[in-house]
Amino acid sequence: MLDTSTPNLARAYDYLLGGGANFAADRALAGRLQSLYPRTAELLLSSRTFLADSLDTIARQGVEQYIDVGSGLPTRPNAHETARVHVPLAQVAYADRDPAVVRHAASLLPAGVRALEGDLTEPEALLEAIASFIDMRRPACLILTMVLQVLPIGTARAVAGVLVRALSPGSYLVLSAGAGEQGRLPDAVAPGGFTAEDVASFFGGLDLVPPGIRLIDGAVLCAVGAKGPRHG
Repeated sequence: MLDTSTPNLARAYDYLLGGGANFAADRALAGRLQSLYPRTAELLLSSRTFLADSLDTIARQGVEQYIDVGSGLPTRPNAHETARVHVPLAQVAYADRDPAVVRHAASLLPAGVRALEGDLTEPEALLEAIASFIDMRRPACLILTMVLQVLPIGTARAVAGVLVRALSPGSYLVLSAGAGEQGRLPDAVAPGGFTAEDVASFFGGLDLVPPGIRLIDGAVLCAVGAKGPRHG
């Protein structure tokens, strides 16, 4: 049974992004986040817009598989709807460590899209869970938006390395993260905060897609990387 009385950060994000999969306790948590940092909703939306724009470009290249790690709830604009504009049968795996979020997300998803339980800090087990649905021998788009900054930089770099090495040639990484001291987000959103150099280290073995690493709205670093044969 879905617990609607305990606030959930994924559902609070859903509310801040204009979604409808949230409850009173989640909206109260969202209000507290906004009081701590009034730009929280704005910056989450900026990251989500960056993701949608990136996926639109990648789907035009014919990539048929998408993996959204630490996805929370599939709030619009979401990965599967964006990719399926150009690839109608795109397979999308949403992975989150919170069983309640996974169950809730599963109830919202169409055929060909799955919500899977997996912890970012256990990348090998996460890949094993994903492999039940996504063929890692084929190109895929790995999505790591606003999730790595919850980890220390060394751990984040190691996790990203395991996941990127598992991608086949022709794959992509779409990544965003809270920036460091100059553009700090509240700790509930970005406890650490990274520099552009930190973000660059997550793209080992990938070619950064122009314009490279960008700082959006003064607080979110974002970039796209391609693996193997260069794409347009």
